[in-house]
Amino acid sequence: MGAARLRHVAALAGVGLALCGPAAGAATRWLANAHLIDGRNAAEVPLVDVRIEGRTIAAIEPAAPRPGAVDLKGRYLLPGFVDAHAHIQDPAAARRALLAGVTTARVLGDAYLKALGTRDLIRAGHAQGPELLASGGIIRPRLGEPFILPLPQFGRFLEEPLTGVDNVRAVARALIERHVDVLKVGASERAGLADTDPRRPELSYEEIRAVVEEGARAGLYVAAHAHGRAGANAAVRAGVRSIEHGTYLDEETLELMRRQGTFLVPTLAIMSPLGDPRGDSADAIALQLRTRAMMRPLREVVRKAHALGIPIAAGTDGDYGEGDGARVRPAHEIEELIAVGFTPLEAISAATYQAARLLGIERRTGSVAVGLEADLVVVERDPRRDPTTLFEPLLVVSDGAVVLDRLD
Repeated sequence: MGAARLRHVAALAGVGLALCGPAAGAATRWLANAHLIDGRNAAEVPLVDVRIEGRTIAAIEPAAPRPGAVDLKGRYLLPGFVDAHAHIQDPAAARRALLAGVTTARVLGDAYLKALGTRDLIRAGHAQGPELLASGGIIRPRLGEPFILPLPQFGRFLEEPLTGVDNVRAVARALIERHVDVLKVGASERAGLADTDPRRPELSYEEIRAVVEEGARAGLYVAAHAHGRAGANAAVRAGVRSIEHGTYLDEETLELMRRQGTFLVPTLAIMSPLGDPRGDSADAIALQLRTRAMMRPLREVVRKAHALGIPIAAGTDGDYGEGDGARVRPAHEIEELIAVGFTPLEAISAATYQAARLLGIERRTGSVAVGLEADLVVVERDPRRDPTTLFEPLLVVSDGAVVLDRLD
């Protein structure tokens, strides 16, 4: 899949890394003299040179004089970010994500299947952005017009809730037929609407299990939007790959997640005041108050999950657009994880290697290793001591092609 992600890099070719297409032969270039943070939480941060051939990391060697190499002058090289929970909808948003260092994103939720279309434009080389793994719409009782218009066979659910194992299974199959990369279910109601209660369950255990079974037949994982205890517990028992948010998870559910290897994607930054809607309308104020009520239990859940060894992946829950969801970046989530007890390297791993593991793509991206895709970010300072450096990458390489160059 990565080899299909072609990038428009002509304007950046001066840095010496823009690569020829496969038909023209694979270019070979060196990134030299960089401190390597590999994404896998390795304690050692050696000074290395990285050789890129085509779209792949071909070698990692101790730093040495290399005429013609791009000298990174001791800056810090790490994997491109893997945003495990995003809402990228259009090519403009995808480009913003890429320039922020996001080289892969799992898009959970869609409106009118726009994210699927954007994914396909990127894969065909007609738009610039991260590799997108998209779910299509969210399978939940209230599907809504943005879900149903591209799938009019489910039109009756505009007026009535989606319920029943057979109906839920039919919706999952319809999304699979649209070639989604992942499925998402609503296990509890949303926190981001003033008229919903995030503690209240949505789909039942049996309905979620039906989606998990359909996903397994197609080789797809299932993510569960779940804040409340009951909904999250049902989703974990049903076999979902990840719990998104998890604000009110209890010890029983956390222990079950530990045993089953279920991932937690807490989206801490968007659940902080950073994600609050602007304005002083009644709904905006209600959501701002909800944030204040939910942040403490969510942070405590993440601390407990971390202590138990539950795999945690970083996701922004942002859309990289022009509204409130545009404000959150992976660096925000890394800061939040550090604030609840992660080491900086653990937090970076959550936004790179661990997120790639969640998506099932860790054998081709998410860390800096020979044979993996050349998805790389270069920053000015040591993020172990100053994570704020992650907010402004100096160099972004995606599939071996330079997409951002702020070097000297």
